[in-house]
Amino acid sequence: MFGFNRKGKENNIEQENREEHSQAEEKPSFILGVLDVFSLKDSPDFIVVGRVKGTVHKGDTVYLSNPGTDDDRRIAAVVTALETGPGAAALQAADCDVALRIENGSRYPLRKGTVLFTEDKSDNDIHTVYINTLGDVFVMKQGLDLSDEELGMLTIADCAESWRMFFWLQGKVSEKQSQEERQEARRRIDRLADALCRKILHAEAIYCIYDKTTGEPYLLSRTIKREENYECTPPDILIFPKSYQRIMRERFPEERFEIRRIENGEKGDGIYNFLGTAFYLNGACGAAVLSEQTAIAAGMLVPEPDYSQTPQQNIPVTNPGLVRWALLLGQIGEARGEDADLIRGLYYGFLSRELLKAKLLIPMQNMGEIPKTDESGKTILQKDTTMKFPTKQGKYGRPAVCIFTDWKRLRMVYGKDWNALVQPVEGIIDVFDCAVNSTEFYRAGFYVSKDMFEEIKGKYGESGNT
Repeated sequence: MFGFNRKGKENNIEQENREEHSQAEEKPSFILGVLDVFSLKDSPDFIVVGRVKGTVHKGDTVYLSNPGTDDDRRIAAVVTALETGPGAAALQAADCDVALRIENGSRYPLRKGTVLFTEDKSDNDIHTVYINTLGDVFVMKQGLDLSDEELGMLTIADCAESWRMFFWLQGKVSEKQSQEERQEARRRIDRLADALCRKILHAEAIYCIYDKTTGEPYLLSRTIKREENYECTPPDILIFPKSYQRIMRERFPEERFEIRRIENGEKGDGIYNFLGTAFYLNGACGAAVLSEQTAIAAGMLVPEPDYSQTPQQNIPVTNPGLVRWALLLGQIGEARGEDADLIRGLYYGFLSRELLKAKLLIPMQNMGEIPKTDESGKTILQKDTTMKFPTKQGKYGRPAVCIFTDWKRLRMVYGKDWNALVQPVEGIIDVFDCAVNSTEFYRAGFYVSKDMFEEIKGKYGESGNT
């Protein structure tokens, strides 16, 4: 591509007078995304190729950054030579394709996507060039056709950003493609997504956006208007690497949201367990990585639990569908307006359907031994068995009992000296109203009165409209 001698000598580069370089009069100002990197024989120098924005001079001190890596730090390096074409040595280059020789480049983490820049460039400038460079290299040039070695070198951020841009490009060109071309594009996305899943599960740590009002990972979902009704997209949690903390803080204000670090730990299963809880207790349908455009289905990261061979009494009580809509309703909170009311009504309908089929946990303390459950999960109590349930004054003059969707929520309030009975709401509501998931995060739960439940049954039950 360019004429640097691979044996460490420079061809056709004039020995210029240092006085010709006007660096004393003005500070250099440029930025460049690395499209490719070449080593030189018998030299520790490296050649980087890219398009420079601004003006770079021979002898400039520049900074190197890899914005997509978690351990990124700015490193100073020196440009010892440059070419604007094969054999076209130059003292400077401005707003053009260029090859730069970096002194002792082998010591630095130079790679496709590295950004070279001068000290006047902002974090946003650097990030923008990083994104554009990934698009130029992996999307426009290679069409996401990546070798195993290239996939191995990509970071979580590299994968997600390349996937997002390739998906955007496919949306522009897919109508003109043949069926075979579309299938090949899908195969390349799937291959990148598989690699991304492995990187997430084996990372030292990832980060997640939490909603402070619910105490749980924030669920991303959009409501879309169809011809005759509205639909909401499957809700996903939002995860990202350490390198994107600054960007996420700008997007999600700390008054409402919290960024939490999820560590893999010594056993290497911390991220796996976190995702399993988000999917199969909280009801998230997947994980969006960096943005909604790059979402991974739950089953690709953590398989759904298979209880087909598990005795009924050993199957844990979970209600992910019910929790999903309760959390989404909690996220809306007290917001008002036509859109908020419409979305609230949509979520309420889904929650109502889930409530009718839910089996919930009623905290219980008992005097004496409780017989073990039989194979169907049922327990026959002795006549003189005494049990205590947590009740409180309800909203409408009726007592209410605290019930929970799963053991995680129950243990947030009641210690291990409490057991639980499993009951549907219908088995309770004639005597008690139900305070579902009544924890310190009150917006993550909801209240069910007898009148409300009867209305839900009439509208969404087997004999009602669905």
